[in-house]
Amino acid sequence: VLIFVVTRLIIPSFNPSFTGIPLGVVVIDWGFCLIGMGGLRLFRRWQTRRLASSSSQSSLNKRRVIVIGAGISGSRIAQEVRLNSFSPLNIVGFIDDDTSKIGRKIEGIKVLGKISELNKWANYYKVNEVIIAMPSARTEKIRQIVDLSKGMSFNLKLLPARPEILTDRSFTNQLREIKIQDILGRPEVVLDFAKKFNDLFPSAYEQVCGRTVLVTGAGGTIGSELCRQLARLKPKTLLLLGRGENSIFQIEKELQRIFPELHCVPIIADIRHKRRLDSIFPAWKPELVFHAAAHKHVPLMQENPTEALENNVFGTTNLAQLSDRYGVKTFLMISTDKAVDSTNFMGLSKRLAELTVKSFSVKSQTRFLLVRFGNVLGSRGSVVPIFREQIARGGPVTVTHQEMTRYFMTTPEASQLVIQSLAVGKSGQILILDMGEPVKIYDLAERMIELAGFMPGKDIPIEIIGCRPGEKIHESLINKSEKVFKTEHPKIMGVSEAMPSPDSWQLIREELTEAIYEDLPGEELWKKAIDCKKMLISQDRVVKI
Repeated sequence: VLIFVVTRLIIPSFNPSFTGIPLGVVVIDWGFCLIGMGGLRLFRRWQTRRLASSSSQSSLNKRRVIVIGAGISGSRIAQEVRLNSFSPLNIVGFIDDDTSKIGRKIEGIKVLGKISELNKWANYYKVNEVIIAMPSARTEKIRQIVDLSKGMSFNLKLLPARPEILTDRSFTNQLREIKIQDILGRPEVVLDFAKKFNDLFPSAYEQVCGRTVLVTGAGGTIGSELCRQLARLKPKTLLLLGRGENSIFQIEKELQRIFPELHCVPIIADIRHKRRLDSIFPAWKPELVFHAAAHKHVPLMQENPTEALENNVFGTTNLAQLSDRYGVKTFLMISTDKAVDSTNFMGLSKRLAELTVKSFSVKSQTRFLLVRFGNVLGSRGSVVPIFREQIARGGPVTVTHQEMTRYFMTTPEASQLVIQSLAVGKSGQILILDMGEPVKIYDLAERMIELAGFMPGKDIPIEIIGCRPGEKIHESLINKSEKVFKTEHPKIMGVSEAMPSPDSWQLIREELTEAIYEDLPGEELWKKAIDCKKMLISQDRVVKI
């Protein structure tokens, strides 16, 4: 029509000599256009039906799936599967405890029943996989589903908790295996770093934002997580200090990718080398120091006691002394429950480091804090990765004592509470984190075997090998001389104990240095270190905090 109007009416009015395009050409052109446009639509419809048909034919080869959770997350997973004809998943149904949803269809898929009926429906549909699509589910709910799944042949997958979900990625691509943290962890704690808890200190956000922050041991499990959490609080500069070049490189690249606006500086240094540290502090002028660098492996430090003392005690002393000298506002040291009534060199070295830091707090303008907590789930060299490796090899899983217990906390929760301690802790205080109830290591081994799809004792044996040197059956977060009091934060408690003499750290350093260079045997070095601890305690001043 447009061609007819232009060629027959408009152009001749401006150019009378133009005879126009023959009407037959216009008709033929119209016919071709109609066939082309209609044919393209028909082809697309045929192609869609063909793919859908092949998809339904190949659904026999797909994994049959039940999705637990008929909410927004479950619906999105079903939508992604429906729109992707190449998805390896064939969702046969939803289950949900919301009775109002049962019988309804979501994305064309029926809500079959309650979670307690999981095994019935899994057997009926012969499912290969069950997806837990409840990002806000509490630990107890995930544990219930895991318990229901015992002895079943399907695999369990989990959509991560909300803070872990990357909203710009496909939900099906983010599904992962259930980790031991998912069933041993506590209910998710959402911390408000902008909250003030008292009139003495600004919020954690105010103390970090726009400041230069130094993290030692930045490549380790706790140190790297501290860096991730601190980066969210917008520091001016984040100094990543560690002696392992590969781990420092990895955390630097990760932070640059997630927080491109963050100025982070990798620093390869050993905290025992005071001269090197003495060049870093005046150059960068850190205002906050988070001291996470330490030797933490109990059996290894029992075999290498001088390393434990030099790194954990002398390294901490170097950092505390330089923080005092260069006017750091707050120095926060990460400690451990193994420092309490220590029976091994690692724990004793951390207790000496605690007392050393406390002695600096007596005179210094720097606020010196200590945060003490138990084991972190999944940290390098800890029991969880060891068990995982043993299970992958087919066992046996080795446990040192059937009654042994440990306190556990997830890495993000521990790191967040450490940062939140900035808002409640007074100088010289030891703060302890609420670790919940201790976990039996034997039970942990059984759980991990079950999560891997095996039967404990049948498919994978558990072997009791006896306690290692310096190892305790039960750990505690406080010793007999310490008294616990509440702080303004419900998950953080304070420990009340006497303060050591302000200069006692110098005497301790001299005594330990002499013992180390004399190359004393292990037993004599232990006695010397115990004497140093007693010396610090005997010089306690009657000043309660």
